[in-house]
Amino acid sequence: MSKNRLLEELAAIFAQKQRQLYVAALAITRERSSAEDSVHDALLAIAALQQRPQNLEAYLYRTVRNKALHRLKHTNRFDRNINPGDFLDVQECSSSQKILANQVIERLSTLEENSRQTLIMKLFADLTFAEIANIMESSPNTAASWYHRSIEKLKEEMYEQQF
Repeated sequence: MSKNRLLEELAAIFAQKQRQLYVAALAITRERSSAEDSVHDALLAIAALQQRPQNLEAYLYRTVRNKALHRLKHTNRFDRNINPGDFLDVQECSSSQKILANQVIERLSTLEENSRQTLIMKLFADLTFAEIANIMESSPNTAASWYHRSIEKLKEEMYEQQF
């Protein structure tokens, strides 16, 4: 496969999955510019490859995750606050969707890291459990389990807040 063909395929995947890649990185870095830089670094790394990976899309997601983890490790941003506008196109959301998103985002810090990342990718990037599993290097059942546990914990916290 020629280098040009790899770049064409990479550009096509990026055009289709740009938002999902960004949200996957943002779930880890919790900071807009670091997430954008992670995606950019991943694209550059893959563009420099001499051989096309067997599953280019999965490889791109894993590379984005690895770049985001590397960036997080070297910037110590574990306590960054997440802005709902980083995940949502607030102009396209109803007021009730915005309120719910704000409530969820306020409680993200109470979740375990894998559960938090999975929840963000599922809710805000609309990724499947299989796609999340590829990114997180786990099984789809594990990704589903992280998601369901995080939803249950958030429900409990929101219920407790009412009383």
